[in-house]
Amino acid sequence: MTLRAFRPALTLLLALVVLLFAPPRAAAQEDDDELPPGHPAVAGNPSPMGHPELAGHQTAPDNTVAAPDLKTGTIEVSVLDADDHPVAGQDVRLGIMFNKVAEGESRSSRFGKTGPDGVARFEGLQNNSAYAYRVTLRTGVAEFAATPFNLKETGGMRVSLHVFPVVQDLGGAPIGIRGFFYIETRDEVFQVEGLFRVSNIGHVAWVPRDVMVGLPDGFKAFSGGETMFDSKFEAVEGRGARLVGTFPPGQRDLNFRFQVPKDAATTALFRFTPPPRAYEMRVIAVASTSMGLEVDGWEAPQSGVDPSGNRVLVTRKVAQRGDAAVGPFLVTLTGLPVPGPGRWIAVAIALAFVGAGGAAAAGKWRLVSTERVQSDRARACDLLLDELVALNRAKDRGEIGPQTHERTQRALMDALARIGIPTSTKTRKAARRPQRA
Repeated sequence: MTLRAFRPALTLLLALVVLLFAPPRAAAQEDDDELPPGHPAVAGNPSPMGHPELAGHQTAPDNTVAAPDLKTGTIEVSVLDADDHPVAGQDVRLGIMFNKVAEGESRSSRFGKTGPDGVARFEGLQNNSAYAYRVTLRTGVAEFAATPFNLKETGGMRVSLHVFPVVQDLGGAPIGIRGFFYIETRDEVFQVEGLFRVSNIGHVAWVPRDVMVGLPDGFKAFSGGETMFDSKFEAVEGRGARLVGTFPPGQRDLNFRFQVPKDAATTALFRFTPPPRAYEMRVIAVASTSMGLEVDGWEAPQSGVDPSGNRVLVTRKVAQRGDAAVGPFLVTLTGLPVPGPGRWIAVAIALAFVGAGGAAAAGKWRLVSTERVQSDRARACDLLLDELVALNRAKDRGEIGPQTHERTQRALMDALARIGIPTSTKTRKAARRPQRA
């Protein structure tokens, strides 16, 4: 997949990372003091992650650079071990993706093997923007990959890619995890997004084995975020999200989203279980001024604004010394907007007026004159029109969502259509209508 395809998702992801993962400088030392035992210590000026990138690690990073000295259409791949020594005899895969609007998308692969110098070479490749390339290689259960790239018009590209010893037991990997859950209240569901940053500052690659994030009961519509690597979250029905893939030294940002059904109640509860080695967790809830956020044992919620301009409440928990990680927690949202029954009562009363008046007009009931029937219709119309005004004001205040507004408005308009405009009050209604609008 090309970088262009990932750009919108990466832009949102980066905005959220900068906003939510960057601790205030004044709190940097406090964050360092609160890291759990076994987590790498923070020294000097912390990075936005709260600790320096690969502190003390001397392995050169993977990179992909233009090589004008190479023949046009050539990719040269250097495979290195954790100590930057060439790796000979390593199988290398070059993924090729062609993507053009008029012709669609197609994928293919070429394979090579590194020589004694640890280099594999691919020649005769297309160098226009419709072609994207990606270098991957496997060692056991691990996959190591470079980011996708395009060839330049002239010359070639050089890719350096490291392979590391692989561990699956967390006891052999210096891993730290930091994450948050972003909760948005919608008409009939809660939309929840999780973002996790996995940091590996060792000399080994970690491939997790049955590492889970526990999600609330009844979660549905799970969608794992796309990444340029094999690391991701997968849904496990009835349990939550499983972390899979390869995590070499460095850091990976992963996200996923899901929904939780929303009841007609002013309070909602969500139970989460963070993954092992989660030394910091945050909960962010999009909230109106009447809503509240509570997580027992966490910091008092702070009010802020998210990248989209929404008012949010934010709270967090940092594992203390003596704690292996942040434990399971229960999120409580209070003050949720719930449409009242008034508008449905109005519909019922209005229809009852019409039914009674119609029966009287038909001679089944000897109650009132035609004028009285028209008066009852007028009162029913007033009741429904008042509810329409209240409904629109509730939507403007954000107390109800667009789906609830549309569904309720349709019911009120249907009731008005059944009643009709009373003949004795048409002039009066016409005069009142501009005020209601």
